[in-house]
Amino acid sequence: MWKASLCAVALLGMTMGGSLSAKDPAMFRSIERAETDGTQVRTKADFRHSRNPARHALLPAVQAWLSAEFDLPVIHEHPVLRFVPAARIAALRFRGLLSPPGTGVAANDQTATGQGDTLALYDDATHTIYLPEGWKGKTPVELSLLVHELVHHFQSVLGLKHECPQQREKLAYVAQDRWLGLFGHSLADDFELDPFSLLVKTTCFY
Repeated sequence: MWKASLCAVALLGMTMGGSLSAKDPAMFRSIERAETDGTQVRTKADFRHSRNPARHALLPAVQAWLSAEFDLPVIHEHPVLRFVPAARIAALRFRGLLSPPGTGVAANDQTATGQGDTLALYDDATHTIYLPEGWKGKTPVELSLLVHELVHHFQSVLGLKHECPQQREKLAYVAQDRWLGLFGHSLADDFELDPFSLLVKTTCFY
């Protein structure tokens, strides 16, 4: 576990140094960026492109940390990353609330604050993580959003089953909080998610 923690610290050091900023064109040239045009989304490039250097650094490193920290099988499939306005993320969450289970963005596959604001989303159907515009991944808090959504990517790729959508959130929040804890942060301090709020978000009530 200590090796995984050291890996996480090293990863953060790389991102804080600017080498893996989502705004750095040299490193993230192939990340799939999204631009909104009314209800349409136009994308540029493909994060899964084999020549993208970020593919061989940020996502594999975080996925390796998750595998080691939570004894998850290693997966080699990386999600697509899209950077969209907050309004787009909110719209996707609303669509998920209205969609039948298993047909796209699940209502609970999201990183949210204690105030209910949706900060990031994972789409099972397309293996896409939606992150807010301006996300640079240079702080433990920013990277924790990616950690949370990557847990959902693991769950999707591995075909893990859960009794309810809320139960699927449990590991995602545990991983996010553990990541934050490596750097003296927490879900309570940074996202206003107290233990009771987390219980509500991660428990099947039926």
